[in-house]
Amino acid sequence: MKFSVSAFVLAFSLCILSAATSLAAPLVGSGYLPFPGATGDPPRDRYLPSGPGSGPWTGTWVGAGPNIAQAPWIGTFSATGPMPQTPPSGPFGGFPGSTYYNFTFTGGYAPGALPIGTYFHFGDLDSGSSESYRLRAFDTSSNLITTPWLETPFASTITAVVGDMPSFSFSPGVYDFNGNTISANPTISVFLKNNTAIGFLELTRNATTTAFTLAAPPIPEPSTMLLLASGLTGCVTMVRRRQRA
Repeated sequence: MKFSVSAFVLAFSLCILSAATSLAAPLVGSGYLPFPGATGDPPRDRYLPSGPGSGPWTGTWVGAGPNIAQAPWIGTFSATGPMPQTPPSGPFGGFPGSTYYNFTFTGGYAPGALPIGTYFHFGDLDSGSSESYRLRAFDTSSNLITTPWLETPFASTITAVVGDMPSFSFSPGVYDFNGNTISANPTISVFLKNNTAIGFLELTRNATTTAFTLAAPPIPEPSTMLLLASGLTGCVTMVRRRQRA
């Protein structure tokens, strides 16, 4: 019995690993963001913002729309400071500065923390207006998260090239991203994920010509679920054959 359980766990783990398109790595050190390739913007569910552009405001994943967020993300979080997600004009785009997100229960967000695997969407971060971000994350007890909590980029706009990647640096508790090192002025997006649950997030954005937003991974398409189910069926078959041998 012990062997069969261990074999199943091993087989299941191998199936999950083989289904992954890539193994991400923590974003550490400094330099240019690693180029993930011109993958195209991934399907995602963006929250619906509500409130004045200067803040305070709320963001809601409603569980509807063209790409429905997975259940762990659905709910409404609160934020103070400017809305950073729509440059350079319109009701949400005219206010640089620091934005503070509250993803805890006290902030009204039902999941209680921003889940691991959230998409961090950097839009048009380049040298157009000396654009930069500073990010700090905190746990649900307001303690600064000092370990590398972001992963290397997993996607970018289909027209992106290596030279479009902004520079970055990580020091314990602080991520800095800077577009000044990009010689051109491309209009592309880069996507990263967090590998740690976040209670509070601080974003400092120095220009309105760059957009920062968070997105939730969508519910997998039926074809993806069918592929995973087929893989798991193969794992179970392999274990049963091993048991009979």
